[in-house]
Amino acid sequence: MNRTFEFRGGRTYYDEIAFLRGFSILTIVLMHLIQGYLKSCPGFLWKASSLGGTGVHVFFFCSGFGLYLSYMRNPVGYLEFLRRRFLKIYIPYVIIIGISALVPVMYGGNRIKALFSHIFLYKMFIPEYECSFGEQFWFISTLFQLYLLFLPLCRWKEKLGGRVFFLVSFLLSGCWWGFISVTGLYAKRIWNSFFLQFLWEFGLGMCLAKQAEQGCCIRLNAFSMAALSAVGLGVTAATALRGGPIKNFNDVFGLMGYGFFALLLYCCGGRRVKGWILALSEAAYELYLVHVLVFSVIFSVGGGWDKLEYGAGCISLTAAWAVSFLYHRCLERCRKIWIKGERR
Repeated sequence: MNRTFEFRGGRTYYDEIAFLRGFSILTIVLMHLIQGYLKSCPGFLWKASSLGGTGVHVFFFCSGFGLYLSYMRNPVGYLEFLRRRFLKIYIPYVIIIGISALVPVMYGGNRIKALFSHIFLYKMFIPEYECSFGEQFWFISTLFQLYLLFLPLCRWKEKLGGRVFFLVSFLLSGCWWGFISVTGLYAKRIWNSFFLQFLWEFGLGMCLAKQAEQGCCIRLNAFSMAALSAVGLGVTAATALRGGPIKNFNDVFGLMGYGFFALLLYCCGGRRVKGWILALSEAAYELYLVHVLVFSVIFSVGGGWDKLEYGAGCISLTAAWAVSFLYHRCLERCRKIWIKGERR
């Protein structure tokens, strides 16, 4: 068992980043299952599961890392970048939204209006539709905002340099936290999920990607990671329990605590855990898209399963993983056919 984390740059693939991505999606899925469907769940477990939502910070960090790494290795123009995101992110998302719109239990309002708000991406401006068809879909709005600004951010980073770029990104996020706290907008999803809320961690991922390409080496022992994780998760939990606008300022501690806990698991969790999470990460985005749909359909059978809800939870998790894996394979095959058609 390796009790020292060592991140070495200069590689073509970083399984540490893949592990972080897979683990973050897994804990988010578990949080949604526990808080949304397991009615008899003990109160302490319900509260503890909230920490799983902190995985979104790691996912934004991983997105910044992966996108900028790809950009450095294969720079593309603005339209080509959006076209690739359209095929990889938007199309799978819209397909799931279209299916969800056909399932009555997924939304109680006007499904046609909600569907159009997703297709044309204006749901990010309307609170009623931001989380329609699944509470996880707020993330897609934020992701597309960052995609639209990604190439300008790359140009900005090249001009400012890594340290100044990160500092400015962090200051912009900090100003946004202060703005929504003072104005009382922090409780509304369209405001607390605006891209400025997460710009600093997306920018941090970009900066680490640059360092990785330059061959950096980072070493941390298990004790250091455990200590940093305990402090970060402790502050995050305390601010979450307190509630109010102070929660807007705990993202730094959330990313620190959750991220180092995941890396500790990566180092000390054993080969099976590591291998399973890495396998899950291949279809992490698809799992994020489909899990609420799968949970809702399964738990709607038999009036919510009553006393069998934990069994239904296990079935739901297994089904969500299976559906996401098959969906991922299907999408990959379609993309290959699309690329072959374009070459012809």
